[in-house]
Amino acid sequence: MIRYLLPLLLPGLAQAACPTAADMAQGVRFTSATGETEDFRLLPTGLVESTYSQDGATAARAILARGIYLVESVSLTEGQPDPGSRSTFSFPDPANMPDPVAGGSWTVTVATFNGGTFGTENQIYSFGTPTRQTWQACGYDMMPITIQYPDENDAQRRDVLHYLPELGLSYLAEFHDKDMADVYSYSSLEVIP
Repeated sequence: MIRYLLPLLLPGLAQAACPTAADMAQGVRFTSATGETEDFRLLPTGLVESTYSQDGATAARAILARGIYLVESVSLTEGQPDPGSRSTFSFPDPANMPDPVAGGSWTVTVATFNGGTFGTENQIYSFGTPTRQTWQACGYDMMPITIQYPDENDAQRRDVLHYLPELGLSYLAEFHDKDMADVYSYSSLEVIP
């Protein structure tokens, strides 16, 4: 009798191990095929922290508003922030940052602080058509978000984020400029033990 029930039970058991928004306080981890990891945690402030590790060492930290909009980035050396690498991005009306809507866009001018210099940066967000993305047995809706920087010296620069609304986070999936293009992909997703 149990062998007949097993196929009915297994999908539910596999799905139960999939990270959910409730796991974000503890954190979720993406891992690449070559061993790099990116951990995401929901902070008590409502911001999302991302830490990227390579070769067993944490290399960078980013803070995201609404799990999408970069408000701070810093390189880490032996787990400690390198103050000279810190960049901050202040949005004009944080309470009214838009939730992504397929086919929509948002243009914003952000106040920046990079390497001791204040400035501004125009950013254009384009919200793409959602698709389904899976890691093992875990499937999530994913909306691609393209960010363009029209005032940069390199007007071809753009980033592509993969936004997972069910988890409330986005990760950098592509980087493009006039000289190169990098595509980043993760092969597994789990709750941080």
